[in-house]
Amino acid sequence: MRIQSLSAISLTCAMALWSTTALAEATEEGAAGLLALLQTYVGATEGVVAVAVDGDAYKVTFDAAPLLAKVPADVGLTATVSKIDMTVIDNGDGTWDYSVDQPASLAYEVPNAMKTRTDYGQVILTGTFDEALGDSSEYHLELNDMVSEQTQTDPTMGEMAIKMTQDSMTADGTAVAGEAGVDSQFTTTTANLGYEMTMPGGEGMPPMAFTASVAEGSATGGLTGYQPQGLYGLLAFFVAHPDAALIEADKAGLKTALETAMPLFQNVQMTGVYKTIAVETPMGPVGLDEVGVTIDMNGAVADGKFREAFNLKGLSLPEGVLPPFAAPLVPSDLTIDVTASKFDLAAAAGLGLGLLDLPAGGTPPADFEAQMLAAILPAGAVDIAIAPGETNAPAYRLTYEGAMTVGPALPMPVGKARLGLTGIDAIGEALKASPPEMGMAEMAPMLEMAKMMAQPGVDGELIWEIETTEAGGLLVNGQDMMGGGQ
Repeated sequence: MRIQSLSAISLTCAMALWSTTALAEATEEGAAGLLALLQTYVGATEGVVAVAVDGDAYKVTFDAAPLLAKVPADVGLTATVSKIDMTVIDNGDGTWDYSVDQPASLAYEVPNAMKTRTDYGQVILTGTFDEALGDSSEYHLELNDMVSEQTQTDPTMGEMAIKMTQDSMTADGTAVAGEAGVDSQFTTTTANLGYEMTMPGGEGMPPMAFTASVAEGSATGGLTGYQPQGLYGLLAFFVAHPDAALIEADKAGLKTALETAMPLFQNVQMTGVYKTIAVETPMGPVGLDEVGVTIDMNGAVADGKFREAFNLKGLSLPEGVLPPFAAPLVPSDLTIDVTASKFDLAAAAGLGLGLLDLPAGGTPPADFEAQMLAAILPAGAVDIAIAPGETNAPAYRLTYEGAMTVGPALPMPVGKARLGLTGIDAIGEALKASPPEMGMAEMAPMLEMAKMMAQPGVDGELIWEIETTEAGGLLVNGQDMMGGGQ
């Protein structure tokens, strides 16, 4: 994905401002114009970018080496990135086709801390840039035969080595003009991910080795309301101000660039599924049939939202790792879906940007943290919602959902929840079968008390409707558990 960002962003930066010089055929004058505009974004350091006429197309070459050579020695970072060659063709209608097809690699090292190298056997990137849109109207990306190796060194723990391989990753996307900016959609697929990790064992023990594999993965998603010109303008600012002193000297320019890029995006959503996951541990194999992940979040807007959901299916553990009584209690499947809302990131961003108006050496006001909290939580609280979910194990089925409001404006969280449980007797029998020295059998009477408080549901399910009040009350199925606190 790093290669995708380097290529697509660089192309877009150039084309976004080149509508007045777009030519139907490649010429030396056109190449010079493209070079000048690219240098606006990546700087004019000799050798970083080159543009040449190549038949009816332009050949654009990016080389990060001259920029990396400028990293101060006291930073302690060395890095290499392979050159990227891109072919750009003017379609004559305000759109531009671009393509990359090559191997690629990147590496960096911080002595005595971290060393990483990633190689791609083949990188394929094709797409069409639309001047009116200011972004790629469509693209296709392939990252094939990836190998990434990383070594982390800790003075106390020792050395940890990680190797990751991936047969292929593909991504396809489209973008159109939306109500508040550009809206895009994407799909991705991955095949045969592999992980190997070796970490230090305890004192006098050999290193511990873990391996993992994911047979396949896929994801779909979308991004709405982003401003390409603002985002690329922000990139241009940092290219033109490569160190802290230059940024400090132009805080007004930074503020303008950030304001133009806001709210970064209106909303981003992604739903992914990863199948046939196997992990080899020193204790034995761990498996998962499927892992699902969903992300749904708003950008720096007044209507704040962050949602994250997980779905696990088919969990299996090594034989003998659990005592017999506990095996029926281990879930094989579960879902959890949590959303936070009623916060304001637009106000928080505006307050943060105001710090750029401070004079050199200036400090935020003493109550800045209180101001920031009030900006983020205009109502003094945030809403948390748990969508209906469930956990399944051989001995039981647990369902749950709820919503609460929590924050400094409330003396305690206020909300409602519903719990449903089938199999409480099986749980009790498992606890009673535990070894006495574990003390888990003592929990069985608590289950009996919970049964007495429950309401009957369908097919033997027990239900608990739970409510907390602002006055400190705790109600379970309508019964006040706090002695009148409502």
